[in-house]
Amino acid sequence: MIGRPSMAHSLSQQEEKDTKTSITEVKSPVLTTVLSLEGELIEINEKDADQAFQYALDTINLELDPDVERKLIRKIDWMILPIVVALMSCQLMDKTTNSYASIMGLQSDLKMTGQVYSWVGSSFYFGYLVFEFPANLLLQRFPLSKTLGTAVIIWGIILMCHAACFSSAPFLLCRVLLGVFEGFMNPAYILLTSQWYKKSEQFMRSCIWFGFQGFGTILGAGIAYALAKYDNYALASWRLLYVITGSITIFLGILSIVHVPDIPVKAWFLNETEKKYCVERIRGNQQGFGNQRFKKNQVIEAFTDLRTLLFFIYGMSYAIPNGGFTNFGSILLKGDFGFSTYEALLMNMPGGGIDIVIPFLVAWLSLKFFKGDRLIICFIVNTLVIVGMCLLNFTNNKGSKLTGYLTFYAATAVVSGMVSCISSNTAGHTKKVTVNTLFLVGYCVGNIIGPQSFRANQAPNYAGAKIAMLVSFCAGDVCIALMYWLNKRDNKIRDAKREALGSEYTPAENVEFSDLTDKENPEFRYSL
Repeated sequence: MIGRPSMAHSLSQQEEKDTKTSITEVKSPVLTTVLSLEGELIEINEKDADQAFQYALDTINLELDPDVERKLIRKIDWMILPIVVALMSCQLMDKTTNSYASIMGLQSDLKMTGQVYSWVGSSFYFGYLVFEFPANLLLQRFPLSKTLGTAVIIWGIILMCHAACFSSAPFLLCRVLLGVFEGFMNPAYILLTSQWYKKSEQFMRSCIWFGFQGFGTILGAGIAYALAKYDNYALASWRLLYVITGSITIFLGILSIVHVPDIPVKAWFLNETEKKYCVERIRGNQQGFGNQRFKKNQVIEAFTDLRTLLFFIYGMSYAIPNGGFTNFGSILLKGDFGFSTYEALLMNMPGGGIDIVIPFLVAWLSLKFFKGDRLIICFIVNTLVIVGMCLLNFTNNKGSKLTGYLTFYAATAVVSGMVSCISSNTAGHTKKVTVNTLFLVGYCVGNIIGPQSFRANQAPNYAGAKIAMLVSFCAGDVCIALMYWLNKRDNKIRDAKREALGSEYTPAENVEFSDLTDKENPEFRYSL
């Protein structure tokens, strides 16, 4: 027979519980308390706070010397941006190898029909889609640079494995695995941009690293042209293309691990003063460096935020044309425009040049004439791309059709702007990871749909695919306009609430490093 526990035993359990509670309280003291504009009191402890919180305590009232800050920005640009630019260039070069290989003998060697080749483009994004959220979680949980570099190295190895395929089935498997590891790339670049730069600086830097994917187009097209022109090798030229691009990728992955710090305060190339400047500079972002703890409430907020839906739809609207151009660009140039194989490979280069120049120019115009309001100029550029898609669809002159074809590359500036909006307008590390994921899920879905819009029975002009591109860019325009309106409206509402509280409202100390979401943080304002 089991008897009741004694009173002494009950007291002992209570004391043990109190001791545990006491230990928990000692381990996780409240660092600061934030009063939201809705009147909710939010307590921030060590587990909830940003990685930079303790560093921020040393930078309170630190006055930034403009000359020192300018030198610091220049140093960050030289030490961080080139690596991100190189990785982004390599990423696009690797993806577009299919477009080049398709007219270098890939389809005939692997006995691919036109419709099977469409799945080469789509299968990549099935891997991307399935692993996107786990990839984002791994980037949050583990050191950012080391995780990214490891993924890049594996990406390069898988790319080289493409050269060993002798039928479509293993080739498609390689594409799926390649998609798995690309899921690490763009989220990591977005997180790096938000860690190192102020909101006002992020659009220009996003345009630089996103735009320089055009260098990957130029380099990839150049390598493909050289291999195709002088095709006298032990391996087929298209196989060598995958080996070369894979080798370059592995080298850059190793360089990333060794060179890029996981967070700015661990940067090997910064002295102590510069590290403090890094912390103080991003105080105005209201975002910090990130928190490695997964927060369920931030996931829920991300799913209920209208901006997340707009990012998702925009990602899909941009990716439908992108998926088509990435895999069928060279085929269109050869079949629809009448260029030879060598000319079609070379004609990819002007698009790469547009990719590099236009985003930088758009960012400069935004700062010069629109007070940094990126969404206005993004809307204008996206509308010009729509005009270009009309030329591609509804004119017969080769020159006007080619002009329309090349306007697609100007859309890189628009997607750069939207990516920088995720970076600067989404606060709370788990929320940022979730919004990143959903944006890229939309991007994956679009890239799966895009190649499928190129139906073999519509070759060589693929009228249905061209219409799909036009409709997609129109949907993108609607998303950009709604995003601008939403940000402007919410900023006005927040300012009005702040004014209504008057002297009753006092900003909490180091609220910027509390890992609060954009909706929780009363000091947060959306960039337009």
